[in-house]
Amino acid sequence: MKNRPNIVMFISDQQRADTMPGVSNVNAHTPHLAWLTERSTTFRNAFCTSPLCTPARGSILTGLYPHTNGIVANYRPKPRTATVQNDVKFLADYLKPQGYQCGYTGKWHLPTGDDRPGFSDFVTRLSIWDVDSPESDDALRFAQRVGADIGTTYAEYLSDTDSRSPTDGGETKLPLAFHPSTLQAQQAATFVRQMKDDDRPFLLVYSCIEPHAMGMRFNVSPCPFDRMYDPAAMPLPATRRQDDAPMVIRSRFQKDLKPTDDYSDDQLQELIAGYYGAVSYVDHLVGIILEALLETSQFDDTLFIFTSDHGEMLGDHRMLKKGPVMFEELIQIPLLIKPPGTAIDGRENLSLVSHVDLVPTILNYSGTEAACQTDGHNIRPLVEGSSTPVRNGVAVEFHSVRVGDATCPLRCWRTLDWKYVETIGGDNELYNLKADPDEVNNLIHDPDAQPALDQLRGQLNDWITESKDLWPNVIQIQPDHDLESGIWAKLSK
Repeated sequence: MKNRPNIVMFISDQQRADTMPGVSNVNAHTPHLAWLTERSTTFRNAFCTSPLCTPARGSILTGLYPHTNGIVANYRPKPRTATVQNDVKFLADYLKPQGYQCGYTGKWHLPTGDDRPGFSDFVTRLSIWDVDSPESDDALRFAQRVGADIGTTYAEYLSDTDSRSPTDGGETKLPLAFHPSTLQAQQAATFVRQMKDDDRPFLLVYSCIEPHAMGMRFNVSPCPFDRMYDPAAMPLPATRRQDDAPMVIRSRFQKDLKPTDDYSDDQLQELIAGYYGAVSYVDHLVGIILEALLETSQFDDTLFIFTSDHGEMLGDHRMLKKGPVMFEELIQIPLLIKPPGTAIDGRENLSLVSHVDLVPTILNYSGTEAACQTDGHNIRPLVEGSSTPVRNGVAVEFHSVRVGDATCPLRCWRTLDWKYVETIGGDNELYNLKADPDEVNNLIHDPDAQPALDQLRGQLNDWITESKDLWPNVIQIQPDHDLESGIWAKLSK
């Protein structure tokens, strides 16, 4: 056994917390995640720092809030519209000097081009967002090798002869073994096997691009996962036609949230079936890496973390995809942590935790905690059975969908029983999660809820001060069109 644990972190993309074993309302086929759950601590109240890929991933890998590390929004790839501050440290920047071999495979989605800061021992790359040129894209080069043209943005991912509807996905040109996420997982497994007889501990981060695309004829899962679930058996969200849902975001500039109004119930079920097929594909990818760890007898000595960057609306609150809202479906994330050493029986922890807690926890397990300068808490005691909470609430922030877009700043404070969402232009929200878990009754103007509102505002302001957030003094860019002409403004009338 190595004197320090190996660390493996698996990051899926846009996966809801309620897709996980034990809480899913769909009988999802996720046997590897179920196996891992039986050996891990499952955090049922884990939250992202921002419901967007880039800022969420920035927090996962730096332990800093978006307003601290400056990674506050997604970016455009060509030309790249964002950079990372030189003084920002990534997880591997801490571990590499301490003797860890650091590998990264799969989706990156941070504005560093080919570079993976600190991950210098083993790197694979894919997608136009994560490379300096198409020549660096491993998935694109492999597709060309097998005679498939998927395009630099993978927009030509599907078979040209496919006749399915836009909500029913499509057949990928690349079969399961050739699919980019499969290839990247196999590369991750290769790194694990290379480290079998190495006395040095290793850090491996693997990230797939599923279940992000949700069957929109783009990044669709390979067969058989694309047709694994019967659309007619998929449960429909109770709030998919919620009358007052557009009121929440009528004055919030955004481009990515889509209303369900354009889709019939049958089409929504097709989307949901495709999404859960992608969730099962994620489980398959988890199995590839678990098998490598087990086959090389390294699983027991490994701190294994499974999480996702953020969730997906998937029809709830009359919305699809992601954007400037703070509903549970979007900000709550799956989080499993299997500690190294003596095996534990699977258990649940209901304490509030955040993505910013992952780096300080990993550094504690690796013995490099003294070098850590992060915004998060070490949650190792919670992983190992403690029930003493590390915080009384979690903060979530939103700036804009992409760098250069009109801004829509939000701050959210979420406790075990309440949620408060603060904006700059009005439309604040307050929900009693204990009485109203579906978040359909906004109590912001309810006088009976005023004591709770005052307390939450005070706690949010305390966090703003402690984290050195400049809120509400954030950089603002005005929308390039009248908000009254936006789709959500029209639906709210």
